[in-house]
Amino acid sequence: MNIYKFFISTIKKCKLFFITSSILALLPDALSSFAHIYYAKILNFIAKDLSNSFNSTLLSYIIIFALIQITIDLINYIRIQIDARVKIRYQMSLHNTLFAHNHAHSPNFFDTNQSGVILGKTGTLINSMCQLFGNIRAYILPNLSTFVVTFFIFYNISPLFCAILFILSVINLSITYKVLQKVKSYVKIRSNENSKIMGILVDSIANARLVKSTSSLYHEKKKLRHQANIYIRARQKEAHIRGISRIQNTLLITLFMVLNLAIIIAFYYYQNLSLEHIILATTLSMRLNDHIEQTAYLIGELISIKASIDDTLELLYQPFEIKDIPNAKKLKLKDNSICFKDVSFQYSKDKPLFNNLNLSIKPNEKIGLVGLSGSGKSTLIKLILRSYNLNKGKILISNQDISKTTLFSLHQNISLISQEPCLFNRSIMDNLKFANKNATFDDIINACKLAHIHDIIEKMPLGYDSIIGERGVKLSGGERQRISIAQSILKNTPILILDEATSALDSDSELAIEKALSNIMKNKTVIAIAHRLSTLKNMDRIIVLDNGKIIEEGTIKELLKNKDGTFYHLYKLQTEGYL
Repeated sequence: MNIYKFFISTIKKCKLFFITSSILALLPDALSSFAHIYYAKILNFIAKDLSNSFNSTLLSYIIIFALIQITIDLINYIRIQIDARVKIRYQMSLHNTLFAHNHAHSPNFFDTNQSGVILGKTGTLINSMCQLFGNIRAYILPNLSTFVVTFFIFYNISPLFCAILFILSVINLSITYKVLQKVKSYVKIRSNENSKIMGILVDSIANARLVKSTSSLYHEKKKLRHQANIYIRARQKEAHIRGISRIQNTLLITLFMVLNLAIIIAFYYYQNLSLEHIILATTLSMRLNDHIEQTAYLIGELISIKASIDDTLELLYQPFEIKDIPNAKKLKLKDNSICFKDVSFQYSKDKPLFNNLNLSIKPNEKIGLVGLSGSGKSTLIKLILRSYNLNKGKILISNQDISKTTLFSLHQNISLISQEPCLFNRSIMDNLKFANKNATFDDIINACKLAHIHDIIEKMPLGYDSIIGERGVKLSGGERQRISIAQSILKNTPILILDEATSALDSDSELAIEKALSNIMKNKTVIAIAHRLSTLKNMDRIIVLDNGKIIEEGTIKELLKNKDGTFYHLYKLQTEGYL
């Protein structure tokens, strides 16, 4: 995605307002150039015959001049009113576009990039695009209309005169652009270093409890100070280059202004231009130089804005790792079977995991996944959720290749209860409604009772309206887990994935939750990861993984018969109290 495509795509939702605003931006400066024609006529008339300075002809020039100025003011008033609406619509369009776009990235994107950096660059992009949007309407279009009308008037005075001034103006802008172009790389560096500061701030604030409990405030301040110093040096370097460029630009503008005046004087003596044309050419030439200087400054600003936008688009608009294929179909479940066929997957070339893995899970079968850390349990679940693309093979749900179905429909049919529940800094009711927008209050109460969290919520000062803090920090680990279980009950999908779902619970709560889970697991295909092997007693089959390979499978009783097996080894460690 480049800046031009991005700009065009973001103005589509407010194109009518944008076109109207653009037309209104063109008119005032164009009319102002025509006003100079009557200004020159007035001065020429007075200079020629002072005794008749207030006759009807002069009066008509003054009236026309005044009407043009009044019209300019009226147009500017209307433009300001429309601009206010355009700016709001455009800003909201950017917010909505980037919000949806960021969410379309794969989990790996958020694992790789700090949330603070993503947030910082998103904010920078919105501000920069609004600046660009405003500059186009406030400066670029008015300057463009001024140049077009001014050179049209110059052409009517003398084609040769117009050609000479046009060539000088083009040379002026070209040299100015080259002078200011070298600022671009320094702006990009400065923007990138500023985003890193935001990344450190968000990361540190999000982990404020850890910073306090480990007495690491000094370390965090040092890290922030170090990054701030890098940013300051980048900003100083940019300011130094900008200063040099500004001096060069000012000298350039002054030189071309002198050249313009010299050309006007030469045409006065050698081309016999009238006094009216000399006055008109002088005033318009001075105005033209002002606009060239403004355009030169604007070019510098646009270079800075473009550098900032390019840097941000490079991160946010990198290709999606996971996306729907063209004409992807909605996943429709006739049954809830899951099948891995010759699945190969690796995070990197030097880190292979699954190689031609085959696994069939029958409809409504309860599968337990067991294995040491790094054996591939969590990765297997992520592949079912399409958090990553397969290197080879395919995964079928109800005999449908999930790589050919929409991500939305896939996730609609799967509930995940993880060991680290994801909760919003909103009320308990909002968090529960998040799982099922159509759930009634009675549905929510029943789900919370099944998850053994209703009584706890009722004891809170605001009950279900209680705000639970960022990531649910105002709740205990067990309470967060039960909220997550209640969400899954409300979502009520045919496939249920449990990733250490009872890991944060005490023994009493674990027993209660297991009873609740046994009820909601009915008529569902269940895949459960558990290190506490006691939680797998209700599973139909246990799969033991080691380095991405299935080394054992069967019921608990069958696996315990193999005293040389990994499962038996883990079972003995836990029952004897070593783990």
